[in-house]
Amino acid sequence: MDNFILCGMQFGDEGKGTFVDYLIYNQNIDCIVKYNGGSQASHTVITPSRIVHKFSQLGSGMFSEKCHTYLTDNMVINIENLLVELDVFSSKTKIPIPELINRIHIHENCFIVTPYHKLINKLRELSKGDNRRGTVGTGVSEVQYLLNEQKKFPCEQPLGLMIKDIYNHYNNNSIIERLQALQEYVLSFYLQNQEIISKNIPDELKENLSKEISFLLHPKAFFTIASHYITEFKYARKEFNLQKCLYSNYDSAIRTYHNAIYEGSQGLLIDNVYGIKPNTTFLDTTNSFALSLSHANDVTHKIGITKAFMSRHGLGIFPTESSTVSNQISDENQNFSFWNGKIRFGWFDSILVRYAQSINKVNELYLSALDKLDDFDTIKVCNEYIYSGTIDSEFKKIFSYYLSENGQVIITDIKENHKDLNKYLSNCIPKYICVNGWKSNITQISNKSYLPTKCLEYIKLLEKLVCIPITIVSVGPTRENKIKLTV
Repeated sequence: MDNFILCGMQFGDEGKGTFVDYLIYNQNIDCIVKYNGGSQASHTVITPSRIVHKFSQLGSGMFSEKCHTYLTDNMVINIENLLVELDVFSSKTKIPIPELINRIHIHENCFIVTPYHKLINKLRELSKGDNRRGTVGTGVSEVQYLLNEQKKFPCEQPLGLMIKDIYNHYNNNSIIERLQALQEYVLSFYLQNQEIISKNIPDELKENLSKEISFLLHPKAFFTIASHYITEFKYARKEFNLQKCLYSNYDSAIRTYHNAIYEGSQGLLIDNVYGIKPNTTFLDTTNSFALSLSHANDVTHKIGITKAFMSRHGLGIFPTESSTVSNQISDENQNFSFWNGKIRFGWFDSILVRYAQSINKVNELYLSALDKLDDFDTIKVCNEYIYSGTIDSEFKKIFSYYLSENGQVIITDIKENHKDLNKYLSNCIPKYICVNGWKSNITQISNKSYLPTKCLEYIKLLEKLVCIPITIVSVGPTRENKIKLTV
């Protein structure tokens, strides 16, 4: 069995979904394993016939009717959103919902997002003011945060709810008690931070958020939410019955398939442990959980995904951000909101990708959105930073660097993460390698031999700088727009 483990090597939005779709149709793959993240994912796939779907909890290869999705217990599930996604995907593809249900498998120990997780996510962000993380407000990472908090301060009822708790016919009282514990936690946080939260709510969110707070923190609201779970998910909507999707033994479930893709969510640079604080998720965005599921006797392809440039949503350090790039590149699939901010663009950053590689240790790299650089006269690549801050003991531990002939401090690599990494990077200016652009449309090219020489030189440059072989590039949005660079 061949396992293809895909992970993002930048800040997310690298194009993981389109490569999953490509591999499904080119590697005889019939199984997608979603190994981290949750309903915040938005992996856009466009078929050759121009059907567009943003995959959230379904695997990004589900356009193939032989393909199954496995959600592991490292995933966070939003049941309501999953049912909506099934409905929307069915309407686009004309695949009946019961058939889709038969192709979805959810580990019974997956924790779920409740309305209280979504609310505390927003309240915690607003309580931080200008220092907020930049979360998208879906409550996904908050599930993990509360579970981690509870390990420090255990309480009688767990601050979380597993999907098996919903479908256990003898567990109704437990659902009620767990939601009550969540409500009490959120209420306590809100009362402690009410003044700063009220001050920081933007005008466009005040009405809806006020209603959400008023409803969910009402003394009996937890009972109403519990009743909704019990009646809607346990006993009603038989065509959407997820109970038969639950599984408990991953090994026995996955061995029935030919080949599997392990589809990661988000990017290494916003990982809970290895990301650049404070603008990170509370979740694991590395490929480590996928590797722990891989079988010793299987062939494992560890694949990193990057764009041919850099992009980032909302808040956070972005050393190579560039107005030049932002003015020439747009992404109609990325929507603005207060929570996730706008999409920002910049030049390729080899230092950050090398840092991601020191954690993920992938065997090959897929490069997306290469065609977005078609119109650039000059293309820049950052391979070093010029540092203007203090060189202290922490700096020496975090970075590899040297002094230039004119006395500048030149950073070449990030050796390890640190809580102050953001502080040091804010004193860095990218030092660029500049190359000529190819100035031609490559979206209709399907063979490496027809790529412009300047384009091939750019690919080779990136390959040399990050020390990872680039084996596939994307020159357009569909699976037909992928070019294999190796035999």
